[in-house]
Amino acid sequence: MTDTEKYDRQLRLWGEDGQAKLEKSHICLINGTATGTETLKNLVLPGIGAFTVVDGNKVGASDLGNNFFLDTTCLGHSRALKVSEYLRELNDRVKGSSCEEDPVALISDKITFFKDFDLVIANKLPEQSLITLAAYLYENNIPLLIVNSYGYIGYLRIVTPEHQIIESKPDTPLDDLRIYNPWKELEVESDNVDLSNMNAQQHSHVPYILLLVKFLKEWRNEKNNGKMPETRAEKDEFKKFFISKSHNSDEENFNEGVKGLFKYLQPPRVPSEVEAILNDPKTSNINQQSDDFWVLAAALKQFVDQHKVLPLPGNIPDLTSDTITYVTLQKLYHDKANADLEDFNTKVESIVSNTNRQPIPSDSIKKFAKNSRFINIIRYRSLNDEYTIPNTSVIQSEIEMDNNSNVNFYLVLRAVEKFNQTHNRYPGASDEDVDSDVPLLKSILATILSEISISSTIVKDDYITEIIRYGNSELHNIASLMGGITSQEVIKLITHQYVPLNNTFIFNGINSTATPFKL
Repeated sequence: MTDTEKYDRQLRLWGEDGQAKLEKSHICLINGTATGTETLKNLVLPGIGAFTVVDGNKVGASDLGNNFFLDTTCLGHSRALKVSEYLRELNDRVKGSSCEEDPVALISDKITFFKDFDLVIANKLPEQSLITLAAYLYENNIPLLIVNSYGYIGYLRIVTPEHQIIESKPDTPLDDLRIYNPWKELEVESDNVDLSNMNAQQHSHVPYILLLVKFLKEWRNEKNNGKMPETRAEKDEFKKFFISKSHNSDEENFNEGVKGLFKYLQPPRVPSEVEAILNDPKTSNINQQSDDFWVLAAALKQFVDQHKVLPLPGNIPDLTSDTITYVTLQKLYHDKANADLEDFNTKVESIVSNTNRQPIPSDSIKKFAKNSRFINIIRYRSLNDEYTIPNTSVIQSEIEMDNNSNVNFYLVLRAVEKFNQTHNRYPGASDEDVDSDVPLLKSILATILSEISISSTIVKDDYITEIIRYGNSELHNIASLMGGITSQEVIKLITHQYVPLNNTFIFNGINSTATPFKL
C-alpha cells in the first residue's frame, strides 16, 4: 500500500506538505500513562516520523485498569519499553524507541537529551521538573504540551515562544474575487459581455462575477457619480438595479450574485491578524538569522504597500456558467495570481539577496502568497510567567461571570501539583489520607489564591473534595478524549496548519463542558 492510499483521508485535511512535516517529526512522550499513550497513539496512526517514550516506571496493576496498550504479560516490565512496543505495531512506517530513565533525573542531570526533539509531550511530571523542562524547551523554541487527566477532569497547556501559521484554513473563507476593484483584464472581459444579443440560455449562464463587475461599473457611472455604494441605502439601491437586469427570478447566475452581494461590495482590506504581522518589528528588522516566515512577511508588506491589496489567490468558486466562459474566467484569475506571485517572488529574492541568506524554496513562496490572507502567529506565555505573573484578570472575570467556571478546576489542579511537590504524593491517593488531605489541599489552594490576589473563599470546597476523591486516578474515557484533543493540537503545531489553542484547555467530564483559557 502506498502512502497516498494509506493516508488518503488525512491528506485531504493537511495535504502532502503537512504529511511530509509529520513524517519528518520526532516526538518525545514523557511517561507512558493512559493519557500519554492515547495521545501518542493518535500521532502514530497518521504517521509521525519517530517517537521516544521516556519513563522510569514499571508496569503496575493500576496501568492494566486504564491503559488498553498494556496487559498482564507487561507487569513488572519497563512501561516505556512495553508502550513503545505496542505503539509500533500500529504503523510499521513509524520508528519508536524507549528511554527507561527517570524523566525527573534526566531533566535534572541531562536536560540536553530533549534538544533534538521536534516536540515534547509531558504527562504526570512533578511541578518543579516541569517548570525546569518548560524553560529549557521555551529557550530552544521546542513546543511543549502538558496534558494530564485527573478523574473526570482533563488539562492541556501549550508552551512555545512563537508559533507561525501559514495555512489557518478558516471554516468559511470569503473568496477573493476583486469585484470591488477589478484589474484591467477582468474589467475588459466584463465590458465585452453583450447581454442584449444573448438568448435566454446564454443570458442565464453569464458568470455572476462578470455581471457584478459590469453592472457595478454601469450603476456607478449612471446613478452615483462614479462612486462605489457605501451606505446601506446605496447598496440596497444597487441590489435592485442588479436584479432589474435579470430576465426572471429563476436565473441562477443572478441569484448567486445577489446571495453574496453585500460581501463583494466591501472595499478590500488586510485582515487584522495579517496587519499585525506586517507591522511586527520582526518584519521590519530582517537579518541573516530571521526565519523564512519573517522574510516572506517583509516581502508581503512591500507588496501591500505598493498594491494596497494582498496577492490574488487565483481561485474562483463553482458557479453557473457555460464551460468556455468558465475556463476563460478561470484563466484570467490564474494569470493575475501568477503575475502577483512573480512580483512577490521578486521582492522575496531582493530581501534574501540583501541579507545574504539561503534562498527560500519556490514552493514555500507560492504557498505563502496563496495563503497570505490567512497567515497568523501566536505568541505563548511561558509556564514560568504563568506561575510567577499570573493572568489574574482572566481568572477573576471567569469566576465573576460564572461561579462554576472550569477555571475553578484549573486553580485546584495547580494546588494538586503543589501538594505533590510538598508531600511527594497526590492528595487522596491513599484511602487513609483522604480526610486529612482536605485541609492540606485547601491551605495550599488558599496560598496560591492569595499570591494572585484572589479571595481564598472564591473556590468552593466541593472542587477540593472532588479532586481528592479521584486520588490521581486516570479514567480511560477521559484519557482517550484528552489524547485525541492533544494529538490534534500537536498536528497543528507540526504542520503549521489550522489555529492551535492559546494556551490552556480544561475538560470537565462531570458536566461535559470544555473551556479554553489564555493564562
